[in-house]
Amino acid sequence: MHETPFSFSHLESPAPRAARPPGPHVIRGWVWPKPGGHFVNVRACVEGRVFPGVHGHPRADLAAHFQTGRRYALAEFSIAVELPPGPIEVTLEVLEIEGHWSPFQTFSYHVAARTAPAAIPPHPRPLRWHDFGRGLDFLLRERRTRPDAAWVKLAAELAADLPVAQDQLYPPDPFIGHADEPAVVNRSRFGLLPVVGYIFHKTGRIQRLWVTADLQALQPLTLGRATANIVPHFPLYPAAGTSGYEGYVDVPPQLPNPVTLRLYTEMPDGSLHLVQVRTTRRHDAEEEKYPYPALSADDFTAALTAWQSALCVRGFSVTQDADLHTEIERLRAVATRPTATPRTPPPALVPARTVRPLSRVILASHNFNLEGAPLFLLDLARHLAASGVALTVVSASDGPLRERFAACGAKIVIVDAAPVFRAGSVADAEAAVAALRRSFDFTAADLVITNTFTTFWAVQAAKAAGQRVLSYVHESTSPAAFYGGSVHPVVVALADEALTLADAVSFTSDATRRYHAGPDRPVQAVLTPGWVDVRAIDAWRAAHPRETLRAQFGMKPGELLVTNIGTVCDRKAQVSFARAVDLFRRRYPALAARTRFILLGGRASPFDNLLREVLADLAIPNLTVHPETPDFLGYYVAADLTVCSSYEESSPRVVLEAMACGTPLLASNIPGISELARDGLEATLIPAGHTTAWTEALARLLNSPDIGQQLAAQARVRIETLFAADLVLPQHTALASAVAAGQL
Repeated sequence: MHETPFSFSHLESPAPRAARPPGPHVIRGWVWPKPGGHFVNVRACVEGRVFPGVHGHPRADLAAHFQTGRRYALAEFSIAVELPPGPIEVTLEVLEIEGHWSPFQTFSYHVAARTAPAAIPPHPRPLRWHDFGRGLDFLLRERRTRPDAAWVKLAAELAADLPVAQDQLYPPDPFIGHADEPAVVNRSRFGLLPVVGYIFHKTGRIQRLWVTADLQALQPLTLGRATANIVPHFPLYPAAGTSGYEGYVDVPPQLPNPVTLRLYTEMPDGSLHLVQVRTTRRHDAEEEKYPYPALSADDFTAALTAWQSALCVRGFSVTQDADLHTEIERLRAVATRPTATPRTPPPALVPARTVRPLSRVILASHNFNLEGAPLFLLDLARHLAASGVALTVVSASDGPLRERFAACGAKIVIVDAAPVFRAGSVADAEAAVAALRRSFDFTAADLVITNTFTTFWAVQAAKAAGQRVLSYVHESTSPAAFYGGSVHPVVVALADEALTLADAVSFTSDATRRYHAGPDRPVQAVLTPGWVDVRAIDAWRAAHPRETLRAQFGMKPGELLVTNIGTVCDRKAQVSFARAVDLFRRRYPALAARTRFILLGGRASPFDNLLREVLADLAIPNLTVHPETPDFLGYYVAADLTVCSSYEESSPRVVLEAMACGTPLLASNIPGISELARDGLEATLIPAGHTTAWTEALARLLNSPDIGQQLAAQARVRIETLFAADLVLPQHTALASAVAAGQL
């Protein structure tokens, strides 16, 4: 066994210093990190050439030897290499979880002189239409952030990132399968890559299917989707008819391109099998939130030509078929489409008024769930009601906050907005909006206030009825990126149009405003900060001593509590945070032994199920998930540290509430958060999803509590001076009055 300061390894074949013939060989062995480390991949360097490896074959013997606590250690590798004649030195490198390659073993072979022509390396498989199209789409969008870069340069850089061998391992006999997703170029949304394909066993039953990008946690895929289209290809195997799988895999952003995904099957006897290894060049979905830059027909042609040429230089061919032609023409149409002039209502429908003060307001919400946006609207409703405003709250979905809105004296109306989202044509959409307008009187108030752009249906109906509208938008993304193809383009167009139809659109962060308003989007944008009710929080804290709360959580003297508060969902990145906690307990076992982690916000959802499976695989004894509750303040007050691990936010309540409670805050360094709490001044901010950065930040703040407490004290001052409800809510009331009076 070979040992370095950070690894144990063993080369199983061919033996070092052996005489070998020239040509292709497969190097086999295993590598395992020393405590605190984690390995993601393996490769070999031979005479300046890099050969990717297949890493992660399960080994039960190594799991027992290194006492991993699991049935298998994903430690075995195989690397296909080409050995030229002569004395050859081979260096094996491992990709560490931090995202860098490190050499762990070097050995030599004596390779005989060549007696036959050198083998010609195989060409990459031909790219299909979706591979080609996603690369071209990314290339076109790159022009927005790099307007001065030549198309040839952009295309060459992207092509250089592509994996030459996208499938490094195909399903071995007796498994049969194919991966459709991810494509050779793919976006990662909230750190998640789509995984789609089919897999079956010739004679046996696959009990579970797992996927991982970093070998740290196995994540479940849904297996059993009907796949009638492949049955004719495999008439001897009945399992082929229900062999489809789909799901997502969490990919830490620190891993370099291309990233490698591994699929594992679990059989009824409990055995685990590595059945496919696929690589992809991933980019963040942030690239796709913005519209295409202004592109002419000549721009599109130049980009297309550059992309085709760059692929050819790298050795990629492209399957020429009708699907490819259709995809190219689709991209040509959407990328070169002129910016449409937004529709505006006739002036007669929006006369200026002199309504001071407001007396009747309609509030529109997408739901009544325990979520940030509805809670934001609830605070606004309470303030308006206290000012004497009569309220009607219309929502597309019922939920636990209904009673709280009713307690403000508001009339509650649930409407059916589903037909709007099901619309498949302009006529369907207009008919659905007209039906909403008939079912609810949007004119029976001085003003309609809509909350989130998912209530675009209320904006459309209210404006068609001649009403004045103030819209609040909290989503730091575009409607097209938000809906992600789940609705017809005509529905996305309605949501986009609603932003320009509203008489004013209020954003609580400048980061969110930049996604929706600009020179090419005539949105009447207003920046009005979010708030937190400091007086109510202080009163609650006075009635609930911290030590009493900690006792209710079962905290013992000397123990530390870290809370992550927010609805369990992909955007909040609880899966990524859990993997950071797993690394934390491995690197800082003594500190982890006296630290408890609570994720608050569990519900019954597919992402909750994913999180549950990941936590079961990681087996973190001191991390638990609590269901969402209206009584959440104790989770701040009892905590030694509160975290917000989100990939995307606008003006998150969890950050404002933690700051108001005086709780040290560790959060993602994203614009919607950094406008509230600044790194090193009021909080510690680190890249979203970066598991090792989160691990080290947790250790630093828990080992040195004075750092967090000093930042928390400064955060409390910032809240009192900029974000206290007593200061901010009157600004929102004044905005509403101005919009109702036609002054905006």
